Amino acid sequence: MEPSTAPKSALRKAVVLCVDQQFLPYALFLANQLHQNEVDRDYDICLISDTRLKIPDEFERLRLILPEPVENQEYDKLHVSHLAKSTYLRMWAPRLLAKDYDRLIYLDSDMFIDVGGLSKLFEVDMRGKPLAAVLDVQQWYNPRRVVEEFSASNQGFKKYFNAGFLLIDISNYLSNQVLERALQIGSDSEKLIIHHDQSLLNLCLAGDWTELSPVWNWQLPSKYPLFTDWSGARILHFFGGVKPWNDPMRLCPERIRLAYELFLRQHFPEVIAIGAMGTNVLHSPRRMAWMALRFLALRPRILRYLSRFPNPYETK
Repeated sequence: MEPSTAPKSALRKAVVLCVDQQFLPYALFLANQLHQNEVDRDYDICLISDTRLKIPDEFERLRLILPEPVENQEYDKLHVSHLAKSTYLRMWAPRLLAKDYDRLIYLDSDMFIDVGGLSKLFEVDMRGKPLAAVLDVQQWYNPRRVVEEFSASNQGFKKYFNAGFLLIDISNYLSNQVLERALQIGSDSEKLIIHHDQSLLNLCLAGDWTELSPVWNWQLPSKYPLFTDWSGARILHFFGGVKPWNDPMRLCPERIRLAYELFLRQHFPEVIAIGAMGTNVLHSPRRMAWMALRFLALRPRILRYLSRFPNPYETK
């Protein structure tokens, strides 16, 4: 598939995925889901990388935009931990795409689209902020929890978002020099970069961002699956080590694991993990009992959190 840098959307909005070649199969799975769930989508899908991606020709139908690979000295110097370095690229996306778009939605590639609706989400009231996002799961149960980055920087309590889903107002992002300020924080205090760009963006904005409903970045699909099916979640986020394509304990919902398996066997059979799988949770009474007890214990807090967003397009 030949690279394309020309925007195809007349409405100046795009979904952005930042990946390397190793994570490309899962990014294409997500792009394919977007294409299928919103056949008449009015936004582009852009794949940003620091290398030239090799995309099979059968994905021409997705109408992907592939900007030139990022070459940047500041990017090269960034601290790398357990996460892929390419996750930092979301911080550069507004600068790279400012000529062609007004708003972006960034998605991590370990997400699963259950329901469409992103076209309308682009238009929500961002309340004059450069970013809109969903609270990180650690503040779902305890809204006043002080997260590690703010504790280490002696800032006390501030809202902390999960950067797996970001709605970005490009003009506001650039005028507020979010990238430059975040990079300065990373340069001054490398020890604060606990979760790569998520840490830097949260420290930069220090709670000054717009909050979205958790249905757009549902961070409980494998740990507490009973919440997932009844929450109205639109996008499931498999953050952490358990992924639908790498789930030896079979904690992910079976329908999702099978969807990935079908896609990967068809398009990327070389990345299928062949080996013994763990016992399905349905056959483990202890596991099922634990999930049921956790559901009952956390139900009041989750309901209280969800009630803050009776409309999935409402912002706070």
